[in-house]
Amino acid sequence: MSLRRSGRRDYLSEASERVSRYSDALRPGCAAVPGRHFNPLSGTVYQGINHLLLSAALPAESADPRWLTLKQIDDLRQRFGDIRLANGAQAALAVFALPVTRAGAMPGDEAVYVLKGCSLFNGAQIMGLPPLAPPPDCDRAAGGGGVRLTEAVLNELGWADELNAFPALARHCLEEKELDEGAELLRRMAAAMLSWLPGFFGEMPDRRVPGSERAEGPLAVFRAAHAVERMWAWLGQRSPAAAAFERAGDEFVKANLLADPSAAEWKPAPAAAAAQSAARRGALWMDVSLLTVAESTQLTASHFGNQELLPETEAELYGRFQAWARQSIQSGIHDDLPITARELFGWFLSEEEGMVRDLLQLDDARRRQRRAATAIDMAVPGLAAAVAGRSAEISMPR
Repeated sequence: MSLRRSGRRDYLSEASERVSRYSDALRPGCAAVPGRHFNPLSGTVYQGINHLLLSAALPAESADPRWLTLKQIDDLRQRFGDIRLANGAQAALAVFALPVTRAGAMPGDEAVYVLKGCSLFNGAQIMGLPPLAPPPDCDRAAGGGGVRLTEAVLNELGWADELNAFPALARHCLEEKELDEGAELLRRMAAAMLSWLPGFFGEMPDRRVPGSERAEGPLAVFRAAHAVERMWAWLGQRSPAAAAFERAGDEFVKANLLADPSAAEWKPAPAAAAAQSAARRGALWMDVSLLTVAESTQLTASHFGNQELLPETEAELYGRFQAWARQSIQSGIHDDLPITARELFGWFLSEEEGMVRDLLQLDDARRRQRRAATAIDMAVPGLAAAVAGRSAEISMPR
C-alpha cells in the first residue's frame, strides 16, 4: 500500500510526533489511561496509533474513554438540546486511510490511500452526556488491579520467574528484525498501550543493534503500535486472565453506547455512512499492508503443518493474498466485521485452500529438485578428480 499526504497537512509525521512526545513523557507509576477509547455512537474502538493519539490528548484528570466528532455532537444537540461542547474544548487527532483513484489507473494496480485526520472530543468536554456505567467486571477480571492481572498472566504463561517478561513476549510475537531495530521505541509503545500490565516492560529486548535505540521515520511509530496489537492478541489467545479482561472491556463498551429509545430510528446520512465505510476499509487495508511475509508464512505453516517455504513461494503466496484482500475489502463484505489482517489471512487460506495446496506441492517439488541438484554438484567434483587421477596413472611409463 502506498500512502500520500492529504493536502498540505502531513498527518503521518504529525501523528508520529504526537505519539513520540507522549510516550517519552510517560514515567513508571503514572496514572493509567482508559483501557479502551471508543465512540459511543458508532461503537468504534480506537486501536493502535489512534489509541496512543487519544491517550496523549486526554484532558487533565479525565478518565472518560468516550470520543465524539463535532458533527456527532451537533446531531445530538439538535435532538437533545442539553448536549453540547464545553467552552475551550480541545480537539484530539485520529487518523485513518481513505482510498483514492489515480488518473489512468488500470484494474489490478496497487491501491493508493491518503492518510486523513479526524478531530474528536473527549466525553469530559461534552456537557449533557450520561454518566459512565461502572466497570466492576474489569476490576474483577484484573483480580483487583493491574499488578494482580500481570501476576495471573505470567503464571498462566509459565513466566512467573521472569524479572521482565517483555523480551520473552516480543520473541514469541515478532521477527528478529523487529526486535533489533527500534527496540526502545517498541518497548515505549508497549508500555503506553498496555498500561494495565505493569511489570512487563521494565527492560528493553535483549537483542539490539547499536545505534538503533530510536527507530527513524514516522512509519516506525505506526509499525510499533501495530506490533503491540499483535502482542496483546497473542496474550489473549494464551492467557485466560487476559481473555477475561478483554471480554470485560467489550462489555464495558457495550454498556456505555448511546442507545436512547427516542433516537432508535436515527440513521446517519448516506454520505456519512459512505465515508464511515471507506474509513473502515482503509483501516483494514492498512492493517493488511503491515502484515509481513514472515507472518503470512508462519500462519500458513500453522494452518497446513508445513515447516518452511522457499523465498519465491513465500513471495507468491503473499502477493496472491494481497490481491485477494484488496478485492474483498473494496467489495465491502467486511465492513461490519471487527476483523484483523491475521484473521483475514486465515479466511484466505480456507477460501483458497486448493490454490494454496498446489503452491505448497510445487514448493515441495522444487525443494526436492534443488536437493538432488546440490547432491550432484557435490559429487561431480570428486568424480572428476578421480577420473583425472586414473588417466594420469595409465599414461605414466612403466
